[in-house]
This record gives sequence, C-alpha cells and structure tokens, in this order.
Amino acid sequence: MGNSEEDRLTIEAILQGDSGRYSELVKKYQRFVYFMALRMLRNSEDADDVTQKAFLKAYRALSGFRFESSFKTWLTTIALNLCRSELMRTKREIVELPPHLADPGEELRREHEESEHQKAFLGKLLERLPPRQREVVTLRIYQELPFKEIATLLKSNETAVKVNFHHAMVSLREWTRKRRDDL
Repeated sequence: MGNSEEDRLTIEAILQGDSGRYSELVKKYQRFVYFMALRMLRNSEDADDVTQKAFLKAYRALSGFRFESSFKTWLTTIALNLCRSELMRTKREIVELPPHLADPGEELRREHEESEHQKAFLGKLLERLPPRQREVVTLRIYQELPFKEIATLLKSNETAVKVNFHHAMVSLREWTRKRRDDL
C-alpha cells in the first residue's frame, strides 16, 4: 500500500471520528515540513511555529481535503504559504547559526566555523534570488522534490518551474564565481 493510500485510509478514519490517528500523519511528515520551513525561514523557532501552524491548519481543514493531490503536497502547500506570510510579516534577513559544539577541539572548531560560514553565505545568496526562484531551489535541492511536484505545490507548470530553477542556478553560480574572483 502506497503512502497516498495509507494517508487516505488514515484521513478517512480521522473524519469518521478517530481524531487520535492524526498523530500518524504528524509523525510521518513533521520532519519534512520542519526542514522545508527551516530552509525557507532560516530560523528554528519560526520553523517550529510554522510546522505547528501547518499541522493545526491542515487538521482544521481536513474535511475539505478532496484527495486531488497527495496529503503531503497539500500539507506542504499550507506550510509554504505560512512561510511566505512569515517572511512578508517580518521582512528580515536573519542568518541564525546553530549553537557551537560544546568545547570542540581547535581543528573541529575551524571546520565547523568554515562550514557555518559557507551555509551563511549560501543563505545570503538564496535571499538575493526572487521569491519564486528561492522557493523552487529550496523545494528542489533541500526537500529533494521532483519538478512535477514542485509545479503542483506552486500552482505552476513543470516547464516554468524548470526555467525558474535554471535561472536561479545561473545567478547562484555567477555570484559564487564573483566572490571567488574577489578573494
């Protein structure tokens, strides 16, 4: 039985009164939604909030879910819209780094700092992309979604998604090359 069929049976049980089964969907998709939100918002607290809001919003709207797409796609659309709202609300460019390892050795500390520096640099480059290109890159690279599913999520067509991805990659390569040349 595939994920979609499992999800359908779980959702039908929930709609018939077995609300406790919703935790199955949360367990199944929580990491996926959280990491998508974290990549978009680059802040773990905001990603937690968006994840919780997405599952709550999906639960409240579950009776309106028509199985026209997979539950995962529907939930991701909800989370993506919440991320967009959060970005619009805060209009910020925050690079939040995870806490340093407790007392790492000097070599490990340097490697960690370099890795964090590269992540921060990539994050800043992603911020420079137009919103649609940033969404496509995040969903394609970080969430590893196929172009077809990204097109469904963004209510677009597969060709437009591929074009956005291509333009984003061209820009990212150019900006990275310029930085390397400046060093």
